[in-house]
Parts: sequence; structure tokens; C-alpha cells
Amino acid sequence: MLTILILMPFLCALGVLLPVSKYFRLKLFGAVSLAHSLFVASFWKEFPPSEYHGFLVLDSLGLILLSIISFLFLSVSIFMIGYFKHELGRNRVFVTCLFLLLSMMTLVAVSYHFGLLWVAIEATTLFSAPLISFHRSQQSLQATWRYLLICSVGIALALMGTFFLAIAAHDVHTLLLPALLKGAPLLSVNWLKLSIIFFIVGYGCKMGLAPTHSWKPEAYGQAPGMVAVLMAGALTQCSFLALLRIAQICNKTGLTDFFSSILILSGVLSLIVPAMFILGERNIKRAFAYSSIEHMGLLVLGLGLGTVGLFGALFHMINNALAKVVMFLTAGSLAQKYGSASADEIRGVIHIYPLTGVFLIAALLAGTGMFPFATFHSELLILNAAIISKHYLMAAVGVVCLGLMFIGIGKIILNVIHGQPKEPLLAKKENIYMNVAIAMAGILLISIGLWMPSPLEKLLHNAAALIVSV
Repeated sequence: MLTILILMPFLCALGVLLPVSKYFRLKLFGAVSLAHSLFVASFWKEFPPSEYHGFLVLDSLGLILLSIISFLFLSVSIFMIGYFKHELGRNRVFVTCLFLLLSMMTLVAVSYHFGLLWVAIEATTLFSAPLISFHRSQQSLQATWRYLLICSVGIALALMGTFFLAIAAHDVHTLLLPALLKGAPLLSVNWLKLSIIFFIVGYGCKMGLAPTHSWKPEAYGQAPGMVAVLMAGALTQCSFLALLRIAQICNKTGLTDFFSSILILSGVLSLIVPAMFILGERNIKRAFAYSSIEHMGLLVLGLGLGTVGLFGALFHMINNALAKVVMFLTAGSLAQKYGSASADEIRGVIHIYPLTGVFLIAALLAGTGMFPFATFHSELLILNAAIISKHYLMAAVGVVCLGLMFIGIGKIILNVIHGQPKEPLLAKKENIYMNVAIAMAGILLISIGLWMPSPLEKLLHNAAALIVSV
């Protein structure tokens, strides 16, 4: 089952390279995304067996990420139908990279070997880079190269972390996760500490944590909205899964405090930095990129705080992904219609596109963690964990940074929604496919914000129990 899930989009990537119409590629991508979603939905009832002698295993942590990946690709596949109705360029390379990205993200979610996990995350970097420069402008090419350069350095550091983990596990003779957990007393503590540092810096760079965040505003600002969704909602969280795997080892080796102290420092820094820059931003997608940095900071902060914070971080993985669908697909829709994502070029959206105006307000509330959206609850859990652990200053800093983020994004959104309407360059009517893709995520985000289904709560508790008892 897991092999099929990985190979299905990989083989389709080879098929779309053939001389077929761009509409056939869109239909094929939609069909594969739907099939992928149905496979993943079946795993909620029963986990598939492990494959290749334990190299591929789906556990509760992997299922959370895999469900996020599947939903995001399904949303993007629906959105693309409306997007390419007005896009003149060919989509051969674009759809091919999307298929390969889906395949490699799936591999990340089910990898139980740290070497294989690194290879899969590195592959996601390579296949996502061409998507950023889809429009082939000078700015998008610069953003692509910055993304490749910074993330390649991060991945190289993560590779060093993998090497150091292999040295620490010399007596275990493997980098398979179950063997490392079982042989935790045999691991070299000093080498393991060095490995942890390189893992956090390396994979943190891929997540866009401060101070290695500079690629995010550029990449998300230039990439099409649907690409920004996949990067902010799924790609960065693939690296977070790697940190969750390391957390499992730290819990078994008694290095939880060492691991947590680095995560908390990185998390607080990732809250402060975007809050400092957001107030002067005028581009919608760049503003949402700063919000993504903040949300990554909340994830590692929750992981570092443990117990309640860990449950909040796992819940926030789902909420962050859904919020990014609403935020970046709405911004991408406007960017295509107006030829720009700058707040200076877009005015009076509520008059020309009433439903898109509503989505922009939803993006503001969901992205900044306002009730009734589920991001409110997960952020509250993480801040509550800081108070429970007596990190009062940290909680205060978090509240202030979240407030500044709301003010910064709110100022941009309100300027775009109101004012004298500016005529769009194309598509004076709203597209139903674009709106359906955004509405799906928004409704789901509100639904789990008002009531958490018992299967989801059980999955989150089981996932947290793999790291620490809750």
C-alpha cells in the first residue's frame, strides 16, 4: 500500500512529460490527488503493514503529515482547474514537479530510516524549486536561487547531523528508528548532542525558522499561490516531522531538556523576527510568508515545551496547513487577477469579488489565530503550556508578537478589501473551482475549531504518546 502511494504520482510524473494537452494533465493530477486522498483516508481506520524490512512504516505522526499532504494536494488540484483557465503558459514541467513533490512528500511521511528521510526531504527541495519560478520573471528566478542556496546549506547541515547520529549509533549498527529507540542506552551522548544541534539548524533552515528565514518572503512572494500553499503547509512540516523523530530519540536517551532548550530559543526568535518586519510590509503573499515563519516558531515552541505544548503543536500542524490553504490560495487568486500581490495595486476587492473579500477576512482571522478558527485553540494550547511550565515572559512575548502579526496583516487586508475599486487585468467574475478549494479548507478549519472529532483527538494523543506521555 505504501509503495503504491509513493509510486503512483512518480509514474504519472513520467506520463505527463508526453505530448498531451495541458487540460489532460490537470485532470490526471486531480484524479491522482483524489486517489491519494482515498488511500490516506483508509489508513485512519487501519494502518498499513510496514514494508521493506521496516524502512517504510506509517505511524500516528506520519499519518498526521500524510493527511495534511493529501488534503493540500487535493485542494490545489481543484484550484488549478480555475487557475489555468486564464494562464497562457504551458504546465508540463509544473505538473511534473507537482507529481514528483507529492511522491517525495509521501516518502517523507513513511520513512523510518534517518538516511532515507534525509534523501526524501532533499528531493522535495529539488522538485519544489522549479515551481517557484513558474512565471520566469527576474524576481522569481532570484527567489528560486535564494531558496536553493539557503535550503541546500540547511540540508547539508542535516546530512552532517545524520552522519553524527550514525557515529552515535555505532553499537546499534543501523539508523532505523525502532532500533535506535530500543538501543538508546548504547548511543554515544556527546555525538548525539552534536547530531541534535545539526538537525535543528539544518531542518530548521528548511522550515524557515529565524534566523535562516530570509528565503521565505522571497519564495512565497514570487511563487504562484498554490505553490506557496504546498511549501508553507506541507513542505516545511516535512522537516518538522524529522524534528519529531529526533524528539523520540531524545526522550529515550534523557536529552529532552537539551533538545527543548534549543527549540524554545529558536521558537521565540521565530516569533519576534516576523513581528518586527510585518508592520512595514505591503505585499499580501510576503505578509503571509512572515505569518508562516511565526507558525513554524509556534510548532517548535510547542515541541520544546512538551506535554500540553506537544499536543498543541501536533494540532497546530493540521490547523496551520488548513489556514495556509485559505491564505495563499486567496492571495494567489488575487495576484493572477490583478497581476500583482501588492496592496497598492489591489483595492475594493469586496465590491468586485465579494466572496474573495470574505475569504480575505477569513485568511486574516485564521492566520492570526482568531476564534472560531481552530488555529485559535492550538495557539492557546501552546501559550498555555508556556504558562504551565512557568515561562511567563515567553508567554507574554508570544501574545505581543501574535498581536503585532494581527495588526500587520489586518492593515494590509483592510486596505485591499476597502477603498476605490481598481479594475483587474482579467477574470472580472469569480471562479467556482478556486472558491471551492478555498471554502473546503475554511469550513474544515472552523468545524474542528468548534468541535474536535474523536478520531482526530485519538490520533493526536497517540502521536504525542510516541514522544512523551500526555
